[in-house]
Amino acid sequence: MSRTRHRSIVNVGTTAAVAVLRACEGLITVAYLLRVLGTDTFGIWALISTMAAYLLVLDLGVVGALGRLLAGHRGASDIEGFNRTLSTALTLLTGAGVVTLLVAFAMAEIFPLVFHVPDRQLADVQLALLIAGAWAALYFPTSIFDVVLWSHERFDLSNLIEMPVIATRLSLILLLIHEGSPLSHLAGIGLAMNVATVVLTAACAWRVEPRLRPVPGVLSRAALREIYPIGVWFSALSVARSLTQQVGPTLVGYGLGNRAVATFTIARQLTAYCATVMLSLTQLAAPRAAVLFFGRHGDEQKILFVVGGRAATALALFFVGGFLSLGAQFISIWQGGRQDASFMPLVVLLLGEAFPMAQGVTYSILTAMGRHRALARFAMMEGLCTLCVAAAAVRPFGILGVCCAIAISATVFRGLCPWLLTCRLLDVTPSAYLRDAVFPVAAVWAAATVAIWLTAAEWPVRGWGSLIGYGALYAALYLPAGAFIVLGREALGPARSLIRRLRIT
Repeated sequence: MSRTRHRSIVNVGTTAAVAVLRACEGLITVAYLLRVLGTDTFGIWALISTMAAYLLVLDLGVVGALGRLLAGHRGASDIEGFNRTLSTALTLLTGAGVVTLLVAFAMAEIFPLVFHVPDRQLADVQLALLIAGAWAALYFPTSIFDVVLWSHERFDLSNLIEMPVIATRLSLILLLIHEGSPLSHLAGIGLAMNVATVVLTAACAWRVEPRLRPVPGVLSRAALREIYPIGVWFSALSVARSLTQQVGPTLVGYGLGNRAVATFTIARQLTAYCATVMLSLTQLAAPRAAVLFFGRHGDEQKILFVVGGRAATALALFFVGGFLSLGAQFISIWQGGRQDASFMPLVVLLLGEAFPMAQGVTYSILTAMGRHRALARFAMMEGLCTLCVAAAAVRPFGILGVCCAIAISATVFRGLCPWLLTCRLLDVTPSAYLRDAVFPVAAVWAAATVAIWLTAAEWPVRGWGSLIGYGALYAALYLPAGAFIVLGREALGPARSLIRRLRIT
């Protein structure tokens, strides 16, 4: 096995493991915090997390542009250009960090004016907001080390760092956060774990590239000319994506109250876990897409688009089918029957995210082709559509109205529009793509989902044991058939090897 193939397998394996760990951490953390903090306080914490996410758009697209530029310098073996671009980005991001701290102070004063905060919690909530702002300010200048690993396709190192950090963060929350604990303690745990991640990532970045020389205060005109044509559109993309992701809890909290935020957060978090797994796996195609584009390998780009799209569709439908058939039982058991109202919002959000999640490879291809302007326009239209429709629907239709606005906007602007653009750029007809990448997988998915739904209706889920059993049955029905459709005869390779070894034995 070649070194490149071996590293690709390790990247995929560790990325999948980290995505699963993140989801498990989130499921345990949400259930635990809801129980010990209460619905109202948990809703306030969800809003604090939302405000912190808004701060991450202040990098003006530098982080997004930096990865593509460093990969290009590495491909050209230009270490001087690599360090020049890296140092310029460090200077810009340090300035963004200072601005972020100032905005965090203003946000801490404005937050109680917009959302309901009990007087006894006011000081604690403001301190938690400032700690979250400190984390965002730290993230900007230190993100260069993670980008260095990304540009060298060392996802395995990033994942190996994140695994113990996830376990440690979860352990600290379970040990230190109890009923009545201040939210500032929860924010402090997050800040401490992020600092540990930064230190380990920086050490790995220098090990991968010993010639790394980031110098703060350097502003190269050549690097600025490289960064900002791409960074401006990455910035627009980042702002629009952040608006789209955070507008839901913001409007729900403002229009319906903190308790409604908790219900909405359950549905949004489960959808976000699925999207995170998809993003973690499909982003592995980003460096390969860049190599194929700069190398002008048009036919291989088409293969990556269709075959990668088929694999992404299979995985996206796996999550959607699982929650459609077993999601109500899962939420009831997970939350002890306290948040059953979250199931219908979850269904709406998942159906809206199904096609966008399946286009993760498409996004990587468009990014490699330098189509940031088109992606930013799609994202801005999605954000504007989500904001307008959700704001109009939140009072008359409640949480479901907000979810429908999010789902429709995502399907159109993050699913259909990028997909149709890539079909045109690569000269792949939409009908051919649907025939080769979507319909075969969808047929298997529909059969497996309906079978599990009918079985669960006949023999209801009684607890975690039967729920896990149904989940295993769903995976056994869907995954082998889906793998055969995605991989073809190569999917039978492990089984054939096992049979040969058994015969020899």
